[in-house]
Amino acid sequence: MLGRRQLREKAMQSIYAWKMSGKEADKRVIEKNMLKGVDQIYDLYIYLLNLLKFQKEIAENKMEVAKNKNFPTANDLNPNLKFVNNPIFRFLEENEELNNYTSKNKQLDWDMLENDYPKIIFNRITSGSEYADYMADKDESFSKDRSFMIDIYEKYIAADEDLADWMEDKNMYWSDDFHIGNSMVATTLKSFIPNSNPGFKLFKVYKDDEDRDFVIKLFRETLSHDDETAKIIDEKAKNWEIDRIAAIDLIILQMALTEFLYFKNIPPKVILNEYIELSKVYSTENSNIFINGILDRVIKDTPRF
Repeated sequence: MLGRRQLREKAMQSIYAWKMSGKEADKRVIEKNMLKGVDQIYDLYIYLLNLLKFQKEIAENKMEVAKNKNFPTANDLNPNLKFVNNPIFRFLEENEELNNYTSKNKQLDWDMLENDYPKIIFNRITSGSEYADYMADKDESFSKDRSFMIDIYEKYIAADEDLADWMEDKNMYWSDDFHIGNSMVATTLKSFIPNSNPGFKLFKVYKDDEDRDFVIKLFRETLSHDDETAKIIDEKAKNWEIDRIAAIDLIILQMALTEFLYFKNIPPKVILNEYIELSKVYSTENSNIFINGILDRVIKDTPRF
């Protein structure tokens, strides 16, 4: 499931879109697109899991081609099967949720004839030192198998900027969420254990209806109290006029203050920590320090009715 931090991130992106429209865009349309974007993260997650699983199919295809050469070598006829026998591939191949969802959404699968990019990834994986070391290691260890898959995923898929561009062309809702999808995949891989079965539960977008209600309320309340929170921030930002604060920094501050004032069940310390972490991703280092100071001052000095 997405954490509250990721949901805050989606709300922040949508609030930014509204502000960039000059506050003239239809809030209902932006909210609808925000919720659709959250739902689309699950599709991205499934697509990335299938991309990793597809690496085995590419490897098996290459081995079959090598065996059928006119003059196959001994290695061609008796290839090292350690990669294709990695148990993580089996878990993905057998996973009921992954298979059922993919069968209903064929666009989330990969095809040997139509998709060239997975082969590029495969060539990078098999040319890397991680692959060479793994294939040469005679020790059979589930921990090593899992660590290897996590390593190659993070290095050759998650960190691939070209793949991020590919994803943006595939689905406009994925452009800002590639890192979230990658985090979900990495966590899934880390969650597999030696006896994981086909019923292993994959991530859900929302933990429950409460999480969905949270992101809707955060979006609506932040927009509803835009003038109020801007005024409070302006009063607390000593020697710093509000129109000099970067747009995204101001949104982070306003969202945090909105939560502080109108989400009474969330402790102030949690709010402070969550938005400081968000600022580390979306703000510069100097902005991050500025946001930290303003938030700390606002939360300490502002009554929570």
